[in-house]
Amino acid sequence: MRTSRFMPLAALALLLPALAATPVFDGVPNAENQLAAGNGRWFVSGDGAVYEGRYDGRGYRKRALAARLRDGSPHACTFLGLAERRGRLFAVCSDNTLDPFAAKRLFSLDLADPAAELREIARPAGLALPNGLAVDPDGHLLLADSGAPLLPGRLWRLTLDAAGAVTGQAELHAFPLCKPNGLRVDGDRLYVSLNPLSYVGVSQLKRYRLTAGGLADGSTLYSSWGFIDDFALTTDGVVVAEFLGGRVSHVSEGGQLLKQAGFAQPTSVRVSAGGDFPAGAITVTERGNGRLLLDAGFGAWPR
Repeated sequence: MRTSRFMPLAALALLLPALAATPVFDGVPNAENQLAAGNGRWFVSGDGAVYEGRYDGRGYRKRALAARLRDGSPHACTFLGLAERRGRLFAVCSDNTLDPFAAKRLFSLDLADPAAELREIARPAGLALPNGLAVDPDGHLLLADSGAPLLPGRLWRLTLDAAGAVTGQAELHAFPLCKPNGLRVDGDRLYVSLNPLSYVGVSQLKRYRLTAGGLADGSTLYSSWGFIDDFALTTDGVVVAEFLGGRVSHVSEGGQLLKQAGFAQPTSVRVSAGGDFPAGAITVTERGNGRLLLDAGFGAWPR
């Protein structure tokens, strides 16, 4: 979720109290997405920066990663989707999320270098409001574009070379009546959250089969009036952030609702495999509060 026009609705829609959730840190304006890298580093995106978090033995800390344009100048924009590919962090951003014509940029960072900066590597064309970012089995970056207001969105495939540079961009799928938001890939299966053109109405979490020519065999796992934002895959299903519903919901792969917990304007959820957070815990970004919360006893396991 990226625009501020939903704030009053979200406040009214907070139906569930937060269950045993404790703050990890705040100060992430319009907190958006999360990513845990394979080497243990973890990140949160928001307005102005991508933040790296860590636990120093006494508490959780964060630092804003420096971002530079291709000419070397520093740059701040609204960072949204995050993905890891072959030891690199990729982050998509918009110079202005309220302007569909504002510049959209793709940044990359070497995860093996603790001092590395985010560097602009491409400016994807034809995007209005990018968000979800994932990697398919062939190493392409998949990028969800919600599209301009009241217009449908699309899924793009970006081709990268061995060094991680973008060498091509092509439309993989058009969604004629909805807007894609979050993306996750598991083998040849793509999971995507889809929201109404007006952002008000029934949202769906759908599962597709990835093919060379696009998406096939779509099925709905979960439907909600609460605006499904980002989500995480678990061993038995998914945990979804319902922005307007004021909750995160654990849903089985067969569509059965297993558990819910309340949060204010949740935009993303991550399921912990251990490390800086207890295994089975979830961390949730709250957009309006600009913070990351931990529910240590949620009891979900990452896929």
